Amino acid sequence: MSEALEIAYTLGRLQAEIEDLAVGGLRAAGPERLQVFDAMRAEFDQVGATHLVARLDGLRAAIRDGDRGAAAELMRTQASLRVFERLLTLEFAAARMRALVEAARPESGDE
Repeated sequence: MSEALEIAYTLGRLQAEIEDLAVGGLRAAGPERLQVFDAMRAEFDQVGATHLVARLDGLRAAIRDGDRGAAAELMRTQASLRVFERLLTLEFAAARMRALVEAARPESGDE
């Protein structure tokens, strides 16, 4: 699987986790949920998505500590996730467009 597809897959998993937390409640999140966030954090750290790593750290701490601001942290994490998804989509589209332009160019030696 390409790196972009792996990142997209992890983003989808994180979105599902966030939706589950929003529906099931933050106080119901147990240690297994925090372990999932740790694994995702490591994946995002590898690709340089430090802003998502910071958001996941904040969300994890808020859930662990029973912080009343955990819901706001959840929303900030979701907002960062969506921005990252949009940026990834734009980068992928730009790379695809560059490849199409290159493929459409005539060979430089044929003129």
